[in-house]
Formats: sequence, C-alpha cells, structure tokens
Amino acid sequence: MSTDASGQIDNALQIDGFPDDLRRPILLLAFFGWNDAAEAATDAAKFLRNLSQTDAVASLDPDDFFVFTEHRPTVKWIDGDTPRREMSWPVTDFTILRRPQSEHDLIIGLGTEPDLKWRRYTRAVLNVAATARVEEVVTIGALLADVAHTRPIQISGGSTNPDRQQQFGFQPSKYEGPTGIVGSIGDACRLAAVPHMGFWASVPHYVTSKHNPGATKALLSQLDRVFQLDLDLRSLDGAQERYRAQIDQALQENPTSATTSAASKSSSTASTANRPQNPPRSTAMT
Repeated sequence: MSTDASGQIDNALQIDGFPDDLRRPILLLAFFGWNDAAEAATDAAKFLRNLSQTDAVASLDPDDFFVFTEHRPTVKWIDGDTPRREMSWPVTDFTILRRPQSEHDLIIGLGTEPDLKWRRYTRAVLNVAATARVEEVVTIGALLADVAHTRPIQISGGSTNPDRQQQFGFQPSKYEGPTGIVGSIGDACRLAAVPHMGFWASVPHYVTSKHNPGATKALLSQLDRVFQLDLDLRSLDGAQERYRAQIDQALQENPTSATTSAASKSSSTASTANRPQNPPRSTAMT
C-alpha cells in the first residue's frame, strides 16, 4: 500500500523500500504491448536487469488493471524437491541497477500495458518516482515504420527538458492520434512537472519476427550514451547478424515480401518527420 502525491492511498502499489544510498536515481520504464514493436524495449529492460539480478523494491498488483481473458496468467512447471505448477501474473515491478561508472542508479520498471484504469496506474508509477526521489523518468518503446532491416536502426526521442532537447537534437513530434501507456505516463510527468525523456526505436513493419536484436541494441546504446552505463553489447551483434540473414533468406523465398522490402528501403531514406506515424503500426514519440 502506498500514498500518492495527493495523499490518496492506492492498495495496488506495494513499496518494499528503496536504499538510502541511491545515486541520483533515474526511473526507466518499458512495457510489453502496443508500445513495444518486436519487444525491443522490454528486451532492453530485461538485458539491463540481467546485469544485476536483484529483488523487486516495488510492484503493482495486476488485479485492478487487467482483463485476464485478454492478458491471461501463465503456468509453468517447477522441478525440485517439491515439484509444482506456479502461476505467473502480469505484474509491474521495479528493480535497481547500479553501474559504478555511472553517476546514476537505475530503477527499472518492467510490465505490460494495462487494460484498465490508466490514470490510476500512471499515478501509482509516478508515486514510485516520488518515493525514490528520481531525477528523471525515462520511457523506451519501439514502433513499426517504413524502414529497412538492412539499414541502421533509427532512434527518435523527446524530452520535457529544453537542455536535453538541444543536447540530443530532438525534433518536436506533431503526432496526433491514439497513444499507449508510455504516452499516458509522459503526459502525467508533464502535468506533475516531473522531468521526462523518451526514446523510440523504429523497426521494419514487414518483419514478423518477435524480437529485433538491432533495435534492442540501439535503445541500449542510447541509454549508455546518456547515462554512461559502460554496457557490453557484443552479444547482440551476433544475434542481429542471424536476424538479418533469416530475413534475407525469407525475402528471397517470398518475392512479394521482397517487393515490400525494396519499397521500404526506398522510403527509409526519408526524414524521420516524414515517416508514417499512424497507429497501430507506429506509435508517436512523447
């Protein structure tokens, strides 16, 4: 149970306590679902979590935020002295990553875009930020766009901080239309005067692969650039080479897809501002 900035109690949020020695903490958020093409963003968050596997310091109970016939819990079998099945629910939880080379500790929030009560969910997430006294909230996502799998992954972004806008050359987004939980959190940060920065990776719309190692690496590289995390991303290079080889083979076997790819290669030379931004194929940067 936790209390938000207005003093309202939210029974869904459990905060177990943050270390007193957090160094200029940053809240980094990624969500499975509409904001996460090829699961590039959540794969990036999982990569960071695997660097230092720690217990969750806070979590959001899913009962009030999900329709479980849409996001069903899963069951897995556990071997050992007491073999059993365990249920896994779509919980949003928060863990801590410390990198000695960085000036910041990361609080990594990983979850699934909720079905219900987005404003309450967003308030709870911002309560985590307030409790931990974070300097900035950072969201990462991925969108489907008219880009080619043979070209470097494009990263777009935005920030409520004008200095950040200038530092990274962010171009204001004029997107209008549906948004996801990442957009909701970005707007809540704006209203609450909480510094927010967001990064988006563009992935090829014609590729149906569940994962895109290159997009994951591009997001991680951007986070490394901003927060000096000293990440070793070489393991993703081999995965990306295999990814491209599989797509090249599939395009050779399917001329229709190859035509689509060629068109994408041509259109990918256009500027980011001219790329289609219409959901559900793509999600606007916020």
